[in-house]
Amino acid sequence: MECLWSMRGEGRKRPWLAVLLSLFFPGLGQLYNGQFAKAISIFALIIIVNILSREPLRVFLEFADTQTLEDVPRSTLTLVAGYSLATLFIAGISIYDANVTAKKINLDIEEKQL
Repeated sequence: MECLWSMRGEGRKRPWLAVLLSLFFPGLGQLYNGQFAKAISIFALIIIVNILSREPLRVFLEFADTQTLEDVPRSTLTLVAGYSLATLFIAGISIYDANVTAKKINLDIEEKQL
């Protein structure tokens, strides 16, 4: 019986599982597919974007708690929106890539068996 969490690059992959893992945390689907360098790169990008967004998000939340949204500096709103979009973009690419790669791995295995 094949292990559900097979991190070795061998064997058929479950595309739905690769997608689910990437939904949980971007890069986990790549790790499942055996793409260690790509997984580390995605982990690093997500961590960097989140570290960079901490201060603008803190300022935004501070204003949101005490004042109206119109009082939040435009630069802070721009940074929070930009970092949020960057995170969503990286996550979307990770999900798409995990799915396509899992299907490609399965197709390659089927071709080898013919």
